[in-house]
Amino acid sequence: MEKLTLSTKEHGETWFGVLIGNQNKLLASSFSKSQKNLVRHLRADAPRKPAQKVTNESNVALNEMIDLYEGRRTTNHVSLDWERVSEFEKSVCQVMKEIPKGKVASYGMLAKRIHSGPRAVGTGVARNPWPLFVPCHRVVPSSLEIGNYSIGGALSDYGCEVKRELLEREGVLMEGDKIASRALWILDGD
Repeated sequence: MEKLTLSTKEHGETWFGVLIGNQNKLLASSFSKSQKNLVRHLRADAPRKPAQKVTNESNVALNEMIDLYEGRRTTNHVSLDWERVSEFEKSVCQVMKEIPKGKVASYGMLAKRIHSGPRAVGTGVARNPWPLFVPCHRVVPSSLEIGNYSIGGALSDYGCEVKRELLEREGVLMEGDKIASRALWILDGD
């Protein structure tokens, strides 16, 4: 039987949460203004009811998640559990992990890289189970607008504000309400 642990931690006015499974791998992560909504969202991703407690592994993951949120360097000691992710979602997540800090890529650029369509890539980005660990916030529309961002499993204007803050903390250049074109990541072969 798989052991599951759900842990949360408050930082500033934001709650961070992780769902840790077998071999201390990260099944899911999320963050929200509401601990209650965060826990509900992470439980929905769990294959069964997790124990709600803090372990050494979950504490490392939570602290690394907060560092990522704040735009700080991390030790990258968190192992992701890829077993519950489809092959297509893996390919989307793996390309997102390649986008360097301070850069963005469009859905179309990712689609071209993995030989898919932008809408399918958009679905893969939205299903990212590891926000911040896999930087889905670095994927934007081709218009270079900020685009949508889900916080605690829900889209909102607040999510768009957080996405912009995350990008700015990472050094992404802005020009008014849009991302500067020089912030685009040039993928190999483009």
